[in-house]
Amino acid sequence: MKRLFVLSVIDIVVLPKRTPYSLNALNNNKTICEFMKKFTEDWYDYKYFADEKGKLFTRANGTVEHWGYRSPQGDIHGCDRIVSAWKTMFNPKTMLDVGAGRGTVVAYAREAGVAALGFDWSKYAVSDKGRFARCKPEWLKCHDATKPWPYSDKSFDLVVALDFWEHIYFENLDFVISEMFRVARKWVFLEIATVDGVKEKGYILKKGESIPIAEDGRTWAGHVTVDTESFWLDMFDREDWIARRDMVNWFFSLLAPAVIKNWLLNTVIVLENVFA
Repeated sequence: MKRLFVLSVIDIVVLPKRTPYSLNALNNNKTICEFMKKFTEDWYDYKYFADEKGKLFTRANGTVEHWGYRSPQGDIHGCDRIVSAWKTMFNPKTMLDVGAGRGTVVAYAREAGVAALGFDWSKYAVSDKGRFARCKPEWLKCHDATKPWPYSDKSFDLVVALDFWEHIYFENLDFVISEMFRVARKWVFLEIATVDGVKEKGYILKKGESIPIAEDGRTWAGHVTVDTESFWLDMFDREDWIARRDMVNWFFSLLAPAVIKNWLLNTVIVLENVFA
């Protein structure tokens, strides 16, 4: 398939397609945190999402640090403008937010007239205590993305997944990707934490492998598949879907850099079903 888009702010090195490699191998001279073997939904708790300090971590050198979204209310700066850009570009009537967290994007989409739904693995995020105040309970489900998604084929004009894919273990990727394409009718919008493969190396952490919490701060966010843009474009390669660089460029032209400054450091992909 001819790819029409790769958005990059850094040089890309193409890695072998679907070849997992071990984070432990990259850290074989360091002390590895042995008590955690995989991330579960309990990782994504109040401290992860809402606590003003975040989760506490101790590095191998004894330094104590914190990480978290640190958002007591669950609001997202510029979310209304992001949804407005999607409306302009895709004009969706229906939308699914995959890994929706506390339902903030879903709520803003609903307020913009889009029949949006979302799901997340975190019981806290979708609970009455965790859910964004303007997100109604019926708009948000607690669901594991590695299990069959509770939606019909081609249910959504637009499927979005923001800071989601890096949380999925490599061995689950094929299934989760197939479910995304199954429920999407026309458009897919993805934002993924990536690396360039040269200045910053990625990793693919296997289930059951010790998670180096003390050694690599990226694991604090629950990232288990950290790779290049090229890796992800290979993973999403399907005959009936094409990558649209022009749509990504349009998206960024509609928003001030300050609104999406973190996204500019990551990868944004827009996919279109050419037969829809």
